[in-house]
Amino acid sequence: MAPLFGNFALWLSLFFAISQFFISKNNNLKLIKISVNGLLISSLISFFVLMYSHIVSDFSLLNVFQNSHTTKPMLYKISGMWGNHEGSMLLWILVLTIFNYFIFKFYNKNNSKLILKVLETQAFISIGFILFTIITSNPFERIVPARENGLGFNPILQDPALAIHPPLLYIGYVGLSAAFSIGIATLKLEDNEKIAWYSYMKPFVITAWTFLTIGIALGSIWAYYELGWGGWWFWDPVENASFMPWLLATALLHSLIIVERKKSLQTWALLLSILAFLLSVIGTFLVRSGILTSVHTFALDPSRGLYILLFTAVLGIYALVLFWKKSQKYFDNNYFAFFSKEGSILVNNVLMVIVCATVFLGTIYPLLIEALTNNKISVGEPFYNSTVIPIIAPAILVMGVGPLLSWTKEDKLKIFKKIFPSILLTGIMTIFTFSIYQSYSLIGVVGIILAFWIISNNLLMIFKKNKNYSTSMIISHLGVGLLILGITGSSIWQKEKIIKMQIEDKIKIEKYTIVFEKIDEIKESNYLALQGNFLVYDEKKNIITKLKPQKRFYPVTNIFTTEASIHTNLLRDLYIVLGEGNLKDGWVIKFYYNPLVLWIWIGALVIFFGGVISINNNLSKLRNLT
Repeated sequence: MAPLFGNFALWLSLFFAISQFFISKNNNLKLIKISVNGLLISSLISFFVLMYSHIVSDFSLLNVFQNSHTTKPMLYKISGMWGNHEGSMLLWILVLTIFNYFIFKFYNKNNSKLILKVLETQAFISIGFILFTIITSNPFERIVPARENGLGFNPILQDPALAIHPPLLYIGYVGLSAAFSIGIATLKLEDNEKIAWYSYMKPFVITAWTFLTIGIALGSIWAYYELGWGGWWFWDPVENASFMPWLLATALLHSLIIVERKKSLQTWALLLSILAFLLSVIGTFLVRSGILTSVHTFALDPSRGLYILLFTAVLGIYALVLFWKKSQKYFDNNYFAFFSKEGSILVNNVLMVIVCATVFLGTIYPLLIEALTNNKISVGEPFYNSTVIPIIAPAILVMGVGPLLSWTKEDKLKIFKKIFPSILLTGIMTIFTFSIYQSYSLIGVVGIILAFWIISNNLLMIFKKNKNYSTSMIISHLGVGLLILGITGSSIWQKEKIIKMQIEDKIKIEKYTIVFEKIDEIKESNYLALQGNFLVYDEKKNIITKLKPQKRFYPVTNIFTTEASIHTNLLRDLYIVLGEGNLKDGWVIKFYYNPLVLWIWIGALVIFFGGVISINNNLSKLRNLT
């Protein structure tokens, strides 16, 4: 009975989305309210009905049968609901309707023309994705007779980080739909209609950017400890698909600061609002089209990919043509110097867009070549490192000094006076760091200097009582500095050893001695495991930790996985992976020494915290406006 109710609610959400689309063309508040609330409630019902079906293991549903099992822990029964294509589309629709609801909450007589046009565009997007779900991906499809048990769920996705990673990412992806809709609505306003559209867009952009940041970070953490590769970023096409809208959302967020303060760069901000969401939808296409082989891939049905591709084309062509026709009215000739706050933001914007274009080329080009010639080529880490890093480096340099500059124009001598303390602090921090790790390379030196450049400037801004320095900005930029520190340290100072070891063998990595103590057999409700036991000694021959990597076997899905064991502190990670082997021949063991890697995720959390503060501040401003 419940699945039928869920399916009905899904169709009902389509009805309310269509209603909202047509009603939004008229200023009938009562009917608009009914449509918006109806769309939200029906989406909530369909979402939670599917979740309930997973919780109770209702194997009459094809979605539950394909993605669950009675032995699966409850947490992963719940998260497994959105860990597959059909369920994830319900999550996408739900987040979309939640943002739709909050857009409606900003409705009042003073902004009715803008909000109605925003709701119209949001409704169109909702119709597109709900239709996609019903036609190609209905999660309430039944199987007769009902099965006694399911096929299980990919074990590498049975992880706490992966349980919350998709919802956070979707808030980011889908949140950009609000910026897109506000951008489209702004372009459709009449020339005489002057509404502070940027004030309505900014909270949504900050929200999307903040949650996209933490969502990407959680995916990175998961890849680091779950895949057993010792790394945290692999330039996977789907990783790139999340990175690209994040880059444009970052550029858009900073552009809106100028628009809000100086009414400059409005056309640029409107274009970024369009492109950022289009890249989010392109990411959805990459994940669900079957053209990629990736741990992120949800679906292998080309018909699904074709639908999303066509929908993306419709959205993109309409939006870009509208921008081409209507954006001229937002063009301005406001002057500002290169050495100014506006100038620094614009420079960083351009560099962010160039990085995004570079990553887009590296991601899409192999797919185009394969589609046109049937030849497979790969674009990997060397390409991205050699192209992205030289562009990112000057952006980071500008980021450090930009907040210190005045609006419109800054005297060059004053700039030097402002940054001189930061230069000194950066130098001290850099020398201290290299005195600890005592290993040098050009990229390493540049990376560490840039990290401390950002950290120094923002630490000093904390002690300067200046209203132009926002708390959220300082915290987020400080997080970026910590992130760069972690990225650089883990990249240039990482040590890796892969050897075959017998019980009681020893290995030395940096200043640590690691002893292979024993192998244990572990039996849990949903998997069997071999567990290696390793003792870690410091230079004084004291045991500092025991590491217990596992090689797991999941009988239901017939899949082997690795579980790395990691000992972490602020300065480094000791990382061990148990590979293939047996008592007679020994086991292949991977050892990694990863300096400063923890600061990657500390930095991401700090950025997130700064974003949350900014969300609250901008919502308060918007409440005053409405």
